[in-house]
Amino acid sequence: MGMEASALLDAHVQLKRIYTALNEALDLTRQLADAVDRDDRVSIQMLTSMRQEPTDKLAAAHQALDQQKRSLAPEDAGRLAALLQGAAAETAAETPLAEQISVNQRTLKQLVDLDRVVNRKIAREKSVYN
Repeated sequence: MGMEASALLDAHVQLKRIYTALNEALDLTRQLADAVDRDDRVSIQMLTSMRQEPTDKLAAAHQALDQQKRSLAPEDAGRLAALLQGAAAETAAETPLAEQISVNQRTLKQLVDLDRVVNRKIAREKSVYN
């Protein structure tokens, strides 16, 4: 029978919030990479602090998803958990959710990769001045 439409919709809303926050963080991290390349201290500090907002939004959305999972029947909670881990959709109703999760995972990977590059650059800058 599958999860209720309302449960899928509630989860999708949070996943869209996650996507928006990941994109904000990605954009700020790209700007941060440029600032590090220019050795623009003021921008580096500003952009680093600006990244806190999307990080907070991500945490809030993940918390909402966890609360939602706890409110579902065990079978539905298990199914939602599987989808969130990247399981394929089993019904047409699950498809939009599965697609959003896939997009989110790709965006997160981009963010993590770029973040790693920026952190390496910043560490190298610091090591030059030590």
